[in-house]
Formats: sequence, C-alpha cells, structure tokens
Amino acid sequence: MSDQDADQEEIVARAREALKKLAGMIDKPDLDAFRELVEQLRNKRQYELMGQLAEAISRRDPKDAKNRRLYAQYLIEMGKPTAAIDVLTPLARRLPPEHPEHAEAFGLLGRAYKLIFFDAANKSAGYARDALKNAVASYRRPFEEDPARNSWHGVNLLALLVRMRRLGIRGAPDLQPQALATRLIHDLQATAVENRNDWFLATLAEASLGLDDWISTESYLRDCLVAPTTHDFHVASMLRQFTEVWDIEAQGERGKALVGALRARLLQLSGGRLDVTPDDLRRMRDQPKPDARSLEALLGEHGPQTWRWWRTGQDRAQSVAMIRHRMGNAKGTGFLVRAGELGVRPEDAHPDEILLLTNFHVVNANGAIGLKPEDAVAVFELQPDHREYEVESIVWSSEIERHDASLLRLKGGVGQLPPMPLAPELPRIEKNALVYIIGHPAGRSLSFSFQNNELLDHEGPQDGKPQIPGVWRVHYRAPTEPGSSGSPVFDADSWKVIALHHSGKKADMPKLNGVADVYAANEGIAIQSIRKAIREATPA
Repeated sequence: MSDQDADQEEIVARAREALKKLAGMIDKPDLDAFRELVEQLRNKRQYELMGQLAEAISRRDPKDAKNRRLYAQYLIEMGKPTAAIDVLTPLARRLPPEHPEHAEAFGLLGRAYKLIFFDAANKSAGYARDALKNAVASYRRPFEEDPARNSWHGVNLLALLVRMRRLGIRGAPDLQPQALATRLIHDLQATAVENRNDWFLATLAEASLGLDDWISTESYLRDCLVAPTTHDFHVASMLRQFTEVWDIEAQGERGKALVGALRARLLQLSGGRLDVTPDDLRRMRDQPKPDARSLEALLGEHGPQTWRWWRTGQDRAQSVAMIRHRMGNAKGTGFLVRAGELGVRPEDAHPDEILLLTNFHVVNANGAIGLKPEDAVAVFELQPDHREYEVESIVWSSEIERHDASLLRLKGGVGQLPPMPLAPELPRIEKNALVYIIGHPAGRSLSFSFQNNELLDHEGPQDGKPQIPGVWRVHYRAPTEPGSSGSPVFDADSWKVIALHHSGKKADMPKLNGVADVYAANEGIAIQSIRKAIREATPA
C-alpha cells in the first residue's frame, strides 16, 4: 500500500469513528478534531463521508461557518447546486468581510451558479444567463473587497469574463479581461513566499492564460502538478476549470496537451477517479498525442510513458458495455473477450469469435435474478451510433455460488470492436500492487476507477487456498457501485484483465486463504479460473 493510500485509509477510518462518537456524548476537543476531518475528506474526494460528517457536526454546532461552507461544497460536488445556494446565501450575508469564511462562502456561491450555467443545455435560456451573472457577481464582490487576498476569486472572475465574451453574452462592461489578468499576475508575483497557498501556482497559470501567455501557463501548471502539496482535489478542480470554463481543448493542440496532462496526473494520484461522458472519451481518443517535450514539461521525465498508459486505458474502454433491460433499466457491465483466449471449445464458438463476458447475476438463462437473454441488450457507449446489441444466446455460465459468470453471444457480432487482452497470470501480492476498473456504476456513463485501488489478496497459484474448489477469488479496494457488476478488473501496468468484478462489502468481507478476519473489500473472480472452468466444462 502506498503512503498516500495509507493516509487516505486512516482519514476514512477516523471519520467513521467520529460519526459513531457524534451519536453519543463528546467533549469540545473531540468536536474540534472532527471539524478538521471534514476538510481532509474533501481533499481526498471522499464526498459522501464528508457530507455525513459535516451534517453531524452541524447538528452540534449549526453556527460553525467553515463547516457549513464545507457542507455546501459537498452538496456542489454531489451535483446539488441549488441546495448549496440555500446554505451559502444566508451564510455569506451574515459574515462580515473580515471573517475568513466570508470570501470562501461567496466563492462557493460563484461556483454553484457557475455549475448551473455550464450544466444548461441551452446557455441562452433565461435561468442559465441569470446564473452566469450571479456567478460573476459572487466572485467579484470578495475580489474587489481584498484583491490581494482573494486572488482566486479574481481568476474565476477572469475566466468567466473571457468565456462570456466568446459566447457573445453581455455583462460587466466595466471589466476588461486583459487588464484584470495583468493586475492578478502583478499582485500574485508580489505575494510573499510564506503567504502563498496551495492554489498559488494554479491561479498564476489561469491568470497567464488570460493574456494568452501559454509558455507561462504551462510552466506554472507543471510546477503545480508535481508539487508535493497538490492533492487530487486540486487537480480535479483545475481540470474542471480548464475544460468547462476556459474550454482550452477548443483552442488548439497546446490546450489539448494541457488537459491531457491534467487527466493523466489526476489518475496518477492516489484517490484519483475519472468519470467521463462518451463524447468526452471519444474526443480524447481522437486527439493526437502531444509531443514528448510537452509531456515532459508538464508531467516530468515519465510524462510520455504516463500518456501512453492513459491512452491504453482509453482504448480498453471501447470494449466495455453497459448491459440493460431492453426497456431501458441498467443492470450491469460486460466486456468483450476472444472465445479461443478464454478457452471456449471450437464446437461452441470459433476461436476468433468475440463474445461478451458478464456476471451470472446480470444475465442468466432463468432470469430468477438478473435478466433473461431475450430481455438484455448491450450498448458500447464509445460507438457513435449507440447501437443496441441483442443477446443471441448464452455460450457458457457458472452460478453465483461459483464463478458468477455468463459468456454471451451477441446477435450480428460486434464488428471491429476489439476483445480485451487477458492476463496470463495473477499479479503478485506485494506493496503498491494496484488494480483498475472500467464500468458503468449505478448505470451512469463510463467510469474509470482509480481510488484507493490496492490489490489485497487472491487465491491463485502458487500460494492460494481456494475456499470454493476451482474458483480463485481476487480482493481489492477499488470503489464500485451497483452497476459495476461484470466490469473488467485490470492490472496496473499493462491494462490486461485479471478478474471479473462481481461483489463488494464495506466492512465485513471475509478474508481469503483461511485468514480468520474481515475487512472492506471488493471481490472479483480470477479470469484464469474462469478460463479453466470453461476448458473443463462437460460438453452439452
């Protein structure tokens, strides 16, 4: 386990213990310690737990301004900006300008209104333009009250002004973006070193972008990305700002390279997670690779290698399918495999035929749980036509109590979609061994899971002691949700499939190999044991 993974686990464990204590009698020192955990959870992007803890603290101390602001931030991160506005508006009004949370509350109000605008499909709609104007006003007030101290409000104001003018939206005619950018850079560079916070370099990068100074933007961003104090929350925030507000991907190859570097760095960090829409992922895959010099400038000497690794993950995603009822309800995930590589007998399928592997509890013959084949369709979101593939038949299956797997033949085949490469063996259980998952959690668009993704244990050879004869289970900590069932579990280095994900427990998963204990873990079935079961299956 990496030091960052261990740190995250410790924070999560402390937060869960805090929630238990908050249900009983506590003293003030404990409550003060719990307050600090809320921000630490935010930095690790543990938003659900962050919200639970902030809510529990608010019940004890509803006037704690910082905790209320962090609670509003949780609401924003969960896609509830109007609820956040209801929390932030009275908070911002009651705090005097000199209060440290005054500017923070107005800044978050700006972000909430900004989210409403950029989520709007029709940005010319009245409510969307009102939200944009409210965002500008929310950032402008604290910036003009104290420009040196509230530079991050100023750079958000700058980004919105630039975007407004590109969209042809009138607003704040007395503010000129270039003058504002020049002022921001001057004030930032004059900031004493001891007063520079974790956002200093990112703010300078954005301000430089306001002057179309790409060289400075790249330089500041590079220093920010490799800084030891940079959390994945910071990188995720920068990625959102550069893509949604600045829209730098539409500004040429340098913009695309910057965004690619941000995404790659986010996924490098422990706790990194990336949810993407199909359109975004198709656009990423269509982008040409930045030159090695740009990647090294932004991500260090291993930048080109990181980019290749991330590009391989994007390629794998095209072979991941959402499995749903033909009437529309999502049930799980599946992925393409070559029949011969999975050990299917030639009389059951041609060795080169491409089949779909998922869980038995997602699709099975009787439909007692999951879907019957005739009710199931598979959709590969990266295909632009969003074609639905009907299930023709089940080639092989194994019940939940064993491999929890179904191998499906799709009607008409899958054209040029490639099968997943399968790992010839399971990784060794050693420090820093990781796994990754691509799936459709809760029926959403494709999600790359990189958060707390430690490989914990498995029952494969040579030292494994399978509890179920012939079934080799794999345990790991990559976070999953309903809908992830049937997702491919990849090794960290080559993006080869090591297991079929099928279940998880937050606290009481029995450990493997005869260890008498439980823990929080997710479970997959080793692809090797599925291959072995298919090869040894009795002919029908």
